[in-house]
Amino acid sequence: MTSPTVDKEVLERLTQLHEENHHKQILWEISRLPEEVQREYAIQSCKGRALGNLGEYRKAYQVLLPLREEGGQDSLWWYRMGCCYFCMDQDKEAEEAFIRAIQLGDDSEDCQKMLRAIREQERRNRELEKDAGGKGKKW
Repeated sequence: MTSPTVDKEVLERLTQLHEENHHKQILWEISRLPEEVQREYAIQSCKGRALGNLGEYRKAYQVLLPLREEGGQDSLWWYRMGCCYFCMDQDKEAEEAFIRAIQLGDDSEDCQKMLRAIREQERRNRELEKDAGGKGKKW
């Protein structure tokens, strides 16, 4: 999914910064790229990941959502969308995104862990509702 206009070294640099947890630096590096390169799928995907890692989930979502057509067959895009949904307390959408990521080949422990966390929370919510006679507060 890498566009020929995105320099391989740029993506390697952004990946290295990600691995070193320098997410603000990633955003700065992206801002220095030519505007047409900044709009590329791979760069926008890195930007969304960096924003999510900085706790800016709504901003990450806003960056990633327009990539849906290109990201529709990308397990990483679905995983990142799942994380956004999860952190915005949209568990149903998060669950669907993580399932889609797995269907597309994401076999990472992180994806499995997120899916288990959502399902465990759903189970707890059902138990709370049952214990309160169906009138309980959802957590």
